[in-house]
Parts: sequence; structure tokens; C-alpha cells
Amino acid sequence: MPSEEECVRYAAECWESGLNCAESALRGVCHGRRELPEVALRMATPFGGGLGRCEDLCGALSGAAMGIGANLGRVDGHGDKFVSYRAVKELRTEFVRRFGSSSCRELNKGDFKSPEHEARCKNLTLEAVRMACRVLDRR
Repeated sequence: MPSEEECVRYAAECWESGLNCAESALRGVCHGRRELPEVALRMATPFGGGLGRCEDLCGALSGAAMGIGANLGRVDGHGDKFVSYRAVKELRTEFVRRFGSSSCRELNKGDFKSPEHEARCKNLTLEAVRMACRVLDRR
């Protein structure tokens, strides 16, 4: 299993390659833990920019939550959904404690293409990966 920092480095590589916050976070959290099919990678795309750039729920947080789901989620109605619920709740609590919100609009004001926005969003993405990896490591 890769270290937390290896997952964060991989998420940074994803970001630098042009992937958005949700895509990079999902891939970072799952790096070396869970092989993701192409359809799962595609599903993360519209979560960028706070759900399709609506600036709602932070895409980095969404992608990290998807990564937790890929690792702890259930595959049928008989599995325990609360394992992943608790893990994502822990992630969100930590994220909001650290950054003050889970809203893209509140976390990262400004033009999506500005260098300041890019830097803030990248940082949020990498920290969300770090937090999600820690949550997973505790399970």
C-alpha cells in the first residue's frame, strides 16, 4: 500500500496533467489501493468546480469522498453502508474544521482561471487526499 505522501504526489501529478479537483482527488485517494475502471474515472469529471462549476460542494471533497466510497462502499443492498458514511462524515468534519467550509464558493472565490484560484484549488485537492488517506488508514 502506498504512503499518504505517495497518494498526495500522485494527485498532484493528476492535477498538473489537467485533471480537475474531483478527478485528481479520486485518483489520489485510490492510488495503489483500488483499481478504478474507466467509468469510475469518468464519473468524477462533473464534480469539479463544486458540481459542474456551480460552486456548490467542493469538488476536491467530493472526489475524496468518492475515493473513500471506492474503498469502503458496498456493492449491493446487503452491505453495510454506514462504514462509508462514517468515514466520509469524518472526512467532511476534518475538512470543514481545517478550511471553514465545504462550499467551493466560500473556499475559493474568484475566476476559475486565475493563478490564485488554481493554487488554492490545488491545495484543497491535495489536503483532501491527505485527509481521506488518513481516514482510510484508521479503518
